[in-house]
Amino acid sequence: MRPSSLKKRQRYLETATELFLEQGYENTGLDQLIELCGGSKLTLYSYFGDKMGLLKAVVTEMTEQFQEIIKFEAVADVSIQEQLVQFAHKYLRFIYSPPLLKLCRLVITQTQNAPELVKYFLERGPYHSQSTLQSFLDEQSQLGHLQIENTRLACEQLLGALRGNCYFDALIANRLPSESERDEYAVHTVEAFLRSYQDGHTER
Repeated sequence: MRPSSLKKRQRYLETATELFLEQGYENTGLDQLIELCGGSKLTLYSYFGDKMGLLKAVVTEMTEQFQEIIKFEAVADVSIQEQLVQFAHKYLRFIYSPPLLKLCRLVITQTQNAPELVKYFLERGPYHSQSTLQSFLDEQSQLGHLQIENTRLACEQLLGALRGNCYFDALIANRLPSESERDEYAVHTVEAFLRSYQDGHTER
């Protein structure tokens, strides 16, 4: 694709992101997008296929940005607790990001109409976060630093505890925890998690 075409495509994508997140999928029309960005439906179709393809491109773009935030690289001279707390901080910043919350609400509206899109979002968002954490727990378990027989379950326990009911307050009622509250959740949740898996307790 030529640089000028890439620039045009990106403009469509950025504008569509704003419209979808603020207006919803059903209330956003391609004519509105063309009015703001120029071009034609033929141009849009050549880039994204159709309106649902455009929404999938928005999901791709946004989840890619957040995947960069949630990276987890084990560091030998940093304690497991500190590494998990750092991950917890990033994870909470990730799930309580206003743009991501808007994207979650947007995707939920397509549960019946576009189940494949919902699956795609889950794989690139929540499941990606869990996979990142599980790789770390697998490594620490193999090294004998943690006693975990079922790292998948342990991941769900830690991530679920980090979210708690507060996440539903944010997703449904738009009540977000403060930064200090998030910091407290991160530290206390990791401490409780490690008490289970550094003291010989295991989950089958």
